[in-house]
Amino acid sequence: MKLRFSRSSLNLIIFTCIILIGWASIHKNQTLDDSFAPASRLYSAIELPPLEPLYQQSWTSQEGVDIRWQSRLDHDFLVRIRGMRTDSMSAISNPNISWQAGYWQWDINLGPDFEAGLAELNAQLEEFPQALKGQGGVIILQGPWSASVARLTSARIIKVLRLIAVSDITEETKHDCPWQPISAQFWLQDQLTQATFSQPNMVKKTWQIQQLPKLSTISPASLNVWKQTFVKQWQLNWQNPTTQFDMLADLAYYRLPENYLLQGYWGINALDTQTLEEYLAQCQASSR
Repeated sequence: MKLRFSRSSLNLIIFTCIILIGWASIHKNQTLDDSFAPASRLYSAIELPPLEPLYQQSWTSQEGVDIRWQSRLDHDFLVRIRGMRTDSMSAISNPNISWQAGYWQWDINLGPDFEAGLAELNAQLEEFPQALKGQGGVIILQGPWSASVARLTSARIIKVLRLIAVSDITEETKHDCPWQPISAQFWLQDQLTQATFSQPNMVKKTWQIQQLPKLSTISPASLNVWKQTFVKQWQLNWQNPTTQFDMLADLAYYRLPENYLLQGYWGINALDTQTLEEYLAQCQASSR
């Protein structure tokens, strides 16, 4: 039996076949593209929700001492002094002083009532080790401080401890790493065994690093994993009052710009392997 089709039916069959062939071709190309995806597609954008402001103020005293004050109504009155530590300086036993490579740190909790805690502050200032007076240092305050009380308290601490401005890093460092991009600097700092192996030079706008770590090959996949881990931890640290206090201390002691942390946070998605390799090559080239 012979099949007979009208012209309209034949046209419909031909049109349907064209659609099916086209769909199969597109599906095949899509499968090939997924199999041989370029490295750039491994960089999935990380969600970067806005961070809450630190509610901080900063100023510099007549002596050149940097002061940072963070207003937190939900916290006690905290005072932190971070001072320079020289190679010849031996650790002094004091319950309120912790010793780190490159600096010492003095922490006092005055409690929720400033007037009640003022006697404690006076007593601790009287007992402060004489050997640590007259050093370069910074003051960081956290809690329900008013601007006037924060300034008056800072001025008294500076006078009693004879604090002076923190000086620049010595020329012992071997590498000058570019200031920008800050996200690349975040990655490099995370690879160092000790954060004290690097310090910023505000005059040169560079980070000076004593010794670059031995780094394995950087791949898009490994960099993306680092981004995910780093950003999650960064957001947790930003929300925690204690780690916020540490961030303020770093900004003050290393004299970093107030927007330094946010620049690195918002630039994390733009960091790729090529940018990072070029950045590290500049660090290597600056060896002296």
